[in-house]
Amino acid sequence: MAGRRMGPPDAAVRFRLLDATERVIARDGYPSVTSRNVGREAGVDQKLVFYYFRTMEELVVATFHRRSEAFLARLEEIASFDRPIRQIWAVSSDRSGRLMMEFMAMAMRNPALRAEVRDYSLRANAIIEGALVRELPKTKLDPAIFTPAFMNFLIASLARNLTSEGELEILADPGPHRRSMEAWLDDLGL
Repeated sequence: MAGRRMGPPDAAVRFRLLDATERVIARDGYPSVTSRNVGREAGVDQKLVFYYFRTMEELVVATFHRRSEAFLARLEEIASFDRPIRQIWAVSSDRSGRLMMEFMAMAMRNPALRAEVRDYSLRANAIIEGALVRELPKTKLDPAIFTPAFMNFLIASLARNLTSEGELEILADPGPHRRSMEAWLDDLGL
């Protein structure tokens, strides 16, 4: 199959397939990512999936890569803001966090995606922790306890848990927890 013809990487149909894959994952979860479902969502014959991507794994990795590159660019922009930590919290706790959780679940079974998620996470952590290195000294927090790595982990974990527990309806209303986190960030001057 190495010599078979592949669709061009900048084709409109390829982008429609990436968009459709994202929608299928976000709406129906990772088990629903099949060539049939993605083709139907994109409005194309399912055979076109394999014209643009050799495997479904390649499609999923390309979908994640495109999304993660856009998010990393957004993080770079946010890192230059005044009070970037508040903005990082806002984007981390956005509803699209559910899509990231689906990708992470897929990565547990997909070595290529796992490598892509790991690379993205290391790059995102470097950006966020760089902002925290600048901002944390302005707070009253003990730097031996509240390191940039720990604060990054705390923000990301709380954002993921609020998203998942909201989705699962474990928390009837995650709003009070979000507001408490925002009040804490305000109190810290972040």
